[in-house]
Amino acid sequence: MKGIILAGGSGSRLMPVTTVINKNLLPVYDKPAIFYSLELLKNSGISEVCIVAEHKYIEDFKSLLGNGTDFGLEIEYENDSPLKKGPASALLHAKHFADDSDIMVVFADGIYDVDLKKEVEYFREGAVAFVKKVGNPKAYGIYELDSKGNVLSIEEKPKNPKSNYAFTGLLMYDKNVFKYLENLKPGLNGEYYTVDIDKIYLQKGLLKSVVLKGFWQDMGTFDGLFKASEYWYKKSV
Repeated sequence: MKGIILAGGSGSRLMPVTTVINKNLLPVYDKPAIFYSLELLKNSGISEVCIVAEHKYIEDFKSLLGNGTDFGLEIEYENDSPLKKGPASALLHAKHFADDSDIMVVFADGIYDVDLKKEVEYFREGAVAFVKKVGNPKAYGIYELDSKGNVLSIEEKPKNPKSNYAFTGLLMYDKNVFKYLENLKPGLNGEYYTVDIDKIYLQKGLLKSVVLKGFWQDMGTFDGLFKASEYWYKKSV
């Protein structure tokens, strides 16, 4: 399995801080946010990683991370072309890197402290979405689960949520994901979303969910950035 980190986004909720810096390079306690995504993948047994980011930030990531040797990883970079918008479009840029391998996708603005070794080891086909209970489900992509954890439905920021299990920005896909991506239609605001890929796997009966054990925090807001930093500070003392 290979790892793909989606490190794009305008960081509009973190303005003016993100006027001149990619939000995933902001510090979360004592290191840049992108480090947590790299550590998650490495600790899961994944050594080949592709970072997808906007052209104007690629050199910043390269200056910080290089080819990954210092992290015990092999890192490649792909430019997130502006021809299409949204995270699913960004993922498509990593097709050549994936080269028919299964992939783990990490949204870089998620900060995690989890162990996914077993999930990676036992993955065989289809797709796996990692979810976690939240107190404000209207703000997230929500996965409705049955008593056995099977996915029944998926809604993006629903007005009347059917559950409080939110998508955490972690996914595993088999090699067929790029076939579905190439035929994907735009969703809200003309953007392409991974949730629409998940719906394809759901229709085929190939989507599973795993309730994430451990820490997860979206750092895309000042409140989230503070909470993520606070967690790692408390863990270090």
